Amino acid sequence: MKDLLHPISLVIAALGFLCLLRDVPARRSDPASTALTAVFLLSGLSFLFSITPMWEYLDRVLGTVNLSVPLAQGCVVALLASQQVVLTYWGSPPDAARRRARAWLGAGLAVIAGLLVLFALLTPSAPRPTDFTLYYAHDNMYAAYLTLYVTAYTIGELFLARACWRLARRSTRTSVRVGLRVVALGATITLGYSAVRIGNVVAGAFDASLAQWESFAWICGDVGAILTLIGWLVPTISDQAQNVQYRIKQHRNYHVLRPLWLLFHSEAPEIALPINRADPAQRRRFRGIAIKLYRRTVEIHDGRFVIRPYLDAGVRERSETHHRATGLHGEALTAAVTADQILAGIAARGGGDRPAADQVTGFADADRHTSRPVDDIDALLAVARHLPRQRLRTPHPERATA
Repeated sequence: MKDLLHPISLVIAALGFLCLLRDVPARRSDPASTALTAVFLLSGLSFLFSITPMWEYLDRVLGTVNLSVPLAQGCVVALLASQQVVLTYWGSPPDAARRRARAWLGAGLAVIAGLLVLFALLTPSAPRPTDFTLYYAHDNMYAAYLTLYVTAYTIGELFLARACWRLARRSTRTSVRVGLRVVALGATITLGYSAVRIGNVVAGAFDASLAQWESFAWICGDVGAILTLIGWLVPTISDQAQNVQYRIKQHRNYHVLRPLWLLFHSEAPEIALPINRADPAQRRRFRGIAIKLYRRTVEIHDGRFVIRPYLDAGVRERSETHHRATGLHGEALTAAVTADQILAGIAARGGGDRPAADQVTGFADADRHTSRPVDDIDALLAVARHLPRQRLRTPHPERATA
């Protein structure tokens, strides 16, 4: 059972670690993020050390049989402490969180040291990758070892479940609430593993065996661990999904603004911001969609500035009258009128037809409130969508460099 479930748990832990590892450089100052990344790494190592082929490989290479036991269980104790560090930083003020985090990490190190000492006092005779606990259940030194480990494990999982339920009630983010409740459920299920291991200690004292419960112990341990890992990943997956959606939206906005940009660029190619293509750093910087979208909005505004002196008040009045008659009002009306002004302004500039000074007006959407960059992009998108489709082609494609 162990060799069936552990590889599944290992894959989930590895995927979670890789998912979080990408954000580590950007979150160097966030101890909770670092601790959560360590949780997935330590969880994966604990499963890796316990798989029979790796167990046997370590026995051959290190020359000490069953050394996978303290390695795997030491990783489990460390990840339990790391989980508490995550919750401490999520739910406490920074100063208090640092103190509590040091206490949890210190307790974890103390338990690991105790496990190593007790393991060194064992007298392992042969590799036991599949039935180590049952084989040593009657050894008094192993009983002490197992008691220390199970006590630390049980306390860690109980604290984890309790803290996750409490923090979930306080969280305002849906993904965090859901994730913490899944973690709490997983921690609760792992208590079945604890119960069997406690039973191993008690049964050993009475020369009995719980061999028939071994599969149940591994099922509880692995299923609980899988749910815990998935729960920790829920907020991260949610954030990354939102990031992907945002990037897709940026690409879509960049595409939608292209016809509007082409109108200006066909009349005034000088609006295109120069890029030093000989500079690799600048090429990389301008490759990202965020900077490309920002560049396009800046160039469109430069184009608006170029045709601003050619905006005729009469064009604006006739456009407003026409679009009001079609039922447009508010921001939709100003966007449609602005689109008409742009087309007329570009045509006027191309023909050298500048209106009289007292007939020059501003863009209809000039008074639209755009305090944030996204508001500015939305305003330009609204204008782009009101351009007639037959004008969505550049008159001079050889001059378009977008």
